[in-house]
Amino acid sequence: MTTSSGAKNSALLILEKCILLGLSFLNSVLLARIAGPEIFGQYTYILSMAGLFLPLSVMGLNNIVTKYIVKNPTNAHFYLRSAIIVRLFGALLSIILGILLIFFLNSENNINILLLILLQSFSAFYVIEFYFLGKQQVSILLKIRLLILLMLNILKCTAILNGAPLSILILLQGLEYVLIGLSYISIYTFGKHHHFIKRATNKQSYLALAQKGKWLLFSGIAATVYLKIDQIMLANLIDNQAVAYYAAAAKLSEVWYVFPVLIANVFTAQLSKLRFNSYPKYQQLLQQLISLLVLSALALSISTYFVAPIIIKLIYGQAYQSSAAILSIHIFASIFIFQRAVLSKWLIIEKLYKYSLISSLSGAAVNITLNAILIPHYSGVGAAWATVISYMVASYGFLFFQPKTRRYALILHQSMINSPAIVKSLLHQRCANKK
Repeated sequence: MTTSSGAKNSALLILEKCILLGLSFLNSVLLARIAGPEIFGQYTYILSMAGLFLPLSVMGLNNIVTKYIVKNPTNAHFYLRSAIIVRLFGALLSIILGILLIFFLNSENNINILLLILLQSFSAFYVIEFYFLGKQQVSILLKIRLLILLMLNILKCTAILNGAPLSILILLQGLEYVLIGLSYISIYTFGKHHHFIKRATNKQSYLALAQKGKWLLFSGIAATVYLKIDQIMLANLIDNQAVAYYAAAAKLSEVWYVFPVLIANVFTAQLSKLRFNSYPKYQQLLQQLISLLVLSALALSISTYFVAPIIIKLIYGQAYQSSAAILSIHIFASIFIFQRAVLSKWLIIEKLYKYSLISSLSGAAVNITLNAILIPHYSGVGAAWATVISYMVASYGFLFFQPKTRRYALILHQSMINSPAIVKSLLHQRCANKK
């Protein structure tokens, strides 16, 4: 299923994320318990509003860059530089739209929202990580990124414990994008991995790359809407405390989402190669990834359902006990999110970019509609049901709209039917490799 370099990259990334997620989660819990639901709700609302603009700093180019580097390594720097320029234009657009937002949004948090939008624009340089992923040299960036995030999380923890104002917490959150983005561009520009390229980037290369990423850009915007809209609508239809109770549950659920994305990112290069060199092995690898991720999500969801009240009381305290009912529902979204990590790669490799948009638009439409209906009556519990149903539509239901996407539905079904045999085979391979 994997090469030694792929396994090493996966292990390094997962180890890093375990450390950083632990620190980030600790800070989230501290803020929730020390500052209380009102401040915690405001903080979450600010992050959700600013997050709506984040896709413009990505421009749908992450996985496209990896794909083109794998297919044409001699022009790797050409594709990367073009992608950086396109993403910088997108980041500038996000700042302009953010400035316009504060004139129409009647909120006490306008300045903090605009500050975070400005700082997160440095994530335009994050595309460099996908260049190194394509080269299977991910460990080069890991050390500096880990150091920066460790430092910032320690500063956040100190700020929370000392009762720092909300603006300081937002500033520290935004500095993460700034420092990592600057470190990435420094490593690329001044490191041994950078060299002169004969193909100069120009307006045509930017437009061509932006054209290739347009479907994924629109998809990213739609996906961000249905990922963030629940907390934004809770704040506007109920209050900030409702956001806090929902965010406490969602944090426990969403903390797991990064792992399938990491694993899928590591296997993107291998999947791209197999698609054009060995189609049967390509399908086999897809089935293996889907089976492992979906079964993992199913085990996680069922176990969390039974212990949700205990987890919430233990971690957040009695004040957040209403979050338990939300968590017991929200956690089942992981079943669809886990397999979507593979689905996203499949859509890119198969050049079905527009279906990623259809997927996200359908999820966003369902989520907004259900939130509008359910939140006024059921608050956070209604938002949790809206989230699960919208994820199901966006990651599974839309597959049946067109014959081209039904191919993945067939792979998904075969993966689940054959999952016991697949898991047994993988365990056998792992034991054989150890010997």
